[in-house]
Amino acid sequence: MKLAVGSDHAGFRLKVDLVKKLSKEFKVIDFGTFSEESCDYPDYAVKVVNAVLNKEADCGILICATGEGMAIVANKFKGIRAGVCYSDDVAKLLSEHNFVNVICFPSRIRLNNNEEITADLLYRWTKIWIESKNSVEERHKRRIKKIIAIEEANFK
Repeated sequence: MKLAVGSDHAGFRLKVDLVKKLSKEFKVIDFGTFSEESCDYPDYAVKVVNAVLNKEADCGILICATGEGMAIVANKFKGIRAGVCYSDDVAKLLSEHNFVNVICFPSRIRLNNNEEITADLLYRWTKIWIESKNSVEERHKRRIKKIIAIEEANFK
């Protein structure tokens, strides 16, 4: 499996550590950023999303301060379903219920238990997401079909 990974400056350190961990099991394409110098997250989201859409990667991972900015950009592309992950349960459901092909992580928030986001957490959530399968239940397939229809009607 090939993973496209990108971050802005806020996610840089986590991205570096996550890429090291993931590279032991997967082919990882790192689209940057490559320093903590301030940069614009849309630039890196576009690179990762294009790799997924062009089938250079099977799925994408994006990291920014909240994960939300990256998800907003990624979801501007037809064929991309991006979601922000912040727990084991969300990682599983993003795959099973939402058929997400780009997962987005926060780097500068604390979890409800005041736990800091770490590369170990991101690795665990990535593994859960990858290992979880899209649901075969009709209700989830029906909802994804509706999302695709909305996409078809609204992406010009």
